[in-house]
Amino acid sequence: MAIYDAYFTALLEELKSRGIDAASLDLKVPREITASWLAEALSRALRLTNDPCFGIAYGMRLNLASHGILGYALMSSRNGDQLLSLLTRYAALAMPNLRLTRVVSGKRMLLVCETRQGILPQLFLTELVLTTLISGARALFNRRIPGAELWLSFPRPPHADRYAALKLPVRFAQPYSALVCQRTFLEMEISSANPVMAEIGARQCDDLLEQMQSRSGFAQQIRRSLLRALGDFPTQAEMAALAQRYLQTSELSVGQIAELLAYEDPANFRRAFKRWSGSSAQNWRRAYQAGPAKG
Repeated sequence: MAIYDAYFTALLEELKSRGIDAASLDLKVPREITASWLAEALSRALRLTNDPCFGIAYGMRLNLASHGILGYALMSSRNGDQLLSLLTRYAALAMPNLRLTRVVSGKRMLLVCETRQGILPQLFLTELVLTTLISGARALFNRRIPGAELWLSFPRPPHADRYAALKLPVRFAQPYSALVCQRTFLEMEISSANPVMAEIGARQCDDLLEQMQSRSGFAQQIRRSLLRALGDFPTQAEMAALAQRYLQTSELSVGQIAELLAYEDPANFRRAFKRWSGSSAQNWRRAYQAGPAKG
């Protein structure tokens, strides 16, 4: 998705500010940046910087516009309540394994952050998400988040003093990792509110989320098939059939299909598909959509 392009641009800017050239990532940038490719780029950036607080620095560099249509929907929200409704509903657009949950307890409101560790450390992901949330909320509410605190479910890390950059109290070893503030945040109005744009943005986010869930559902079918095979992995013909089913029945780009079939670089998938079928994926799809030639 285009949202990942903006995330990658911000990553390059952060690396440049540290004197690290983009070539140091040793990654070929694909035509379409996917979540898995971006995760690999972030993993390499972590190793290059050797900075345990890189998640906070990178999160502070992202702004609302970095999140594409989701960011514009958030900026168009009426108040904190609508803002959090959008965030909790569409969080997976920003990070596939991210879940945000709003919890209201007495006079406090908690936006609980749950991430799933993959190739990136969970603490890094949590710091990145919560820093981005803090920066975005401050931008929308003229730097006012009443009673704001940062809760982390992790023990106090060695780099805890670096949290001072966030300019709010931080509590460790809490029941949740969350942005905590006063309940009155929900009633705070957003000066850039635009009901029409908020509705349009929400519809587009719904479409993107539906596409993502559709891809995930079919990917789960593939994984179950592989597990049932008990190590007897698909032949080239079977992999070609999987790819052709995507091309026939979905609006997914070739890059997205490559990701679902576990190709980190879509170019490798394109080459493999041409070996399997004798045609490029795009030409195969066009020929299928055109149907039998009429005489």
